[in-house]
Amino acid sequence: MRTLVAVLLFAGTACAAEELHVPAAAEYSAARGEIALLVWQGGRVVYQRGAGRGAPAPRVFSITKSLVSIGVFRDAKKGGISLSQPARQPSLRGVTLADLMNQTSGLPPARREFYSEGLKNKGGVLGRLERKGNSGIFAYGPSHWEVLAEEIQGRWGGELEGWLRRFVPGARPEVVLRWRRDDRGALFFSTGARMNAHELLPAAREVLDGMRRGRWPEEVRSMLCNGTGANRMYALGFWLNRGAASGAAKEVEVEAAIGREQPAAFWRAACLCREAPADLLAMIGTSGQRVYVVPSQDLVVIRLGNGPGFSDAGFLRRLFGA
Repeated sequence: MRTLVAVLLFAGTACAAEELHVPAAAEYSAARGEIALLVWQGGRVVYQRGAGRGAPAPRVFSITKSLVSIGVFRDAKKGGISLSQPARQPSLRGVTLADLMNQTSGLPPARREFYSEGLKNKGGVLGRLERKGNSGIFAYGPSHWEVLAEEIQGRWGGELEGWLRRFVPGARPEVVLRWRRDDRGALFFSTGARMNAHELLPAAREVLDGMRRGRWPEEVRSMLCNGTGANRMYALGFWLNRGAASGAAKEVEVEAAIGREQPAAFWRAACLCREAPADLLAMIGTSGQRVYVVPSQDLVVIRLGNGPGFSDAGFLRRLFGA
C-alpha cells in the first residue's frame, strides 16, 4: 500500500478539521483501486494523493451526467433555459427538461443500444427511441441524457463543445477535446468525460456556491434537498444522502442498485451512509469514481478509482469518524 502523505489541517473551516478522519478514509480508498484522492475544505486543498495538476485524466463515467447538470443550472441562472420547459420532440409531449435530468421521462434506459451500436452512430439510436409509458418512473440510463443533449443543442444553436466550455466549470478546451464522441463526432452527455481530480474541483466548488450560497435557481436547490417522488435519493444528476436524517435510513450501494429497476418505495429512506451529513450530494461514476460535496461543511472530497470493492458507506463512515 502506498505511504499516506501528510494531511494539512488548518483552522477556520466551517467544520472543525478534527471532525474529518482523512487518514482512515484514505487507507480504505487506497486498498480498493484508488487513482486519486483530494480533499478540499474552507478554501484550500487539505489533502491530496495522486491528484497533482498533471495527473492522468481517467474516464469519470456517469459523473459526466452531474457535470452536464451543473451546466444546465448555470445556463438557467442566466435565463437561457428553464428546467420546467417542455421537450421539443413531439414524441416527448409533456416531458420537461427536469424529467430528463431526473431520469423519469418514460424513456427506456437503452444502455446496450447507446454503448454498443450508438458508439458508431448515436443519432441512429436516438431516432429509434420510444417512450415506454408516462413520465414519473425512475429508469436509470443514458437515453434521458442523450435526448437532453439534443434539446440543449436545439436551444443553444451552436456546437455542444461551445456550450460545455461556457457553462461547465473545468471544461477547458483540452478537457472537451478528450470528451467521448461517437464515430461521427457527436458528443455523449451521459458518460465519457475524462478529468483528473483538479479538473473536477471547479465543478464541485460550483455545487457549494449553488447550494451553500444560494446561487442556483430555487427550483434546483429545492429538488436537490428533497429528491423526487420517483426516487428520494436522486435528483437532477446527483445522488443524495438526505435519507440519513431518518431513523429508518437504509444504506444503498448505488452501483449495485441501478442495475435493475427499483420501485419508489426502495428509495424512500435510502441513503449513501447513515453517519455522513444528510446534506451530502454525490456525483457517482462506475468503478468507484466519486465527487462528494457537503455544503454545511464547505467540503469537497474527490475520489477516483478503477477497481472493485469500493463502498460509499465504507468510505464515508471512516471519513466522518463513525
